[in-house]
Amino acid sequence: MTIRHHHPASPHAICAAIRHARKALCQRLDEAAALADEHFPRSFTSIVAAVEAGFRHEELMMETLGYERLREHIEENAVILSALHRVMAQVEHGDCTLGRQVLGALRDVMALHRLSTDLAAATAPHPSALRLHGQAARATLHVGTHRRPVH
Repeated sequence: MTIRHHHPASPHAICAAIRHARKALCQRLDEAAALADEHFPRSFTSIVAAVEAGFRHEELMMETLGYERLREHIEENAVILSALHRVMAQVEHGDCTLGRQVLGALRDVMALHRLSTDLAAATAPHPSALRLHGQAARATLHVGTHRRPVH
């Protein structure tokens, strides 16, 4: 097995991290959908929080890449989150069927977002040409650059 080291701001590494996080979230969606009704509402609330955090992370990484359609991506994320929050109230009042349907739809949306991530990677400038925006984006340059002393 060959170990590949990427510049911390390389489009490939950033998009791989986004895809990995999205895959983990999709696994959580599947696990939550399979829960019994008495446990589902609490899990749904946790999923909504995880989606919010995941979208924020994704947006920061896409900003780091200089993704030109970031504004549209953020707007799409806002629509999804708004829908999740509206449904959350109904799930908390016992409508687990609706919640499970929404989780299935969210899984489909996550597949569409995978296309956005791949597009961001394909259109991103070479790492040396990346224009870094904001404090969070600049901070990603330092991730993984520190080495531990050898004893």
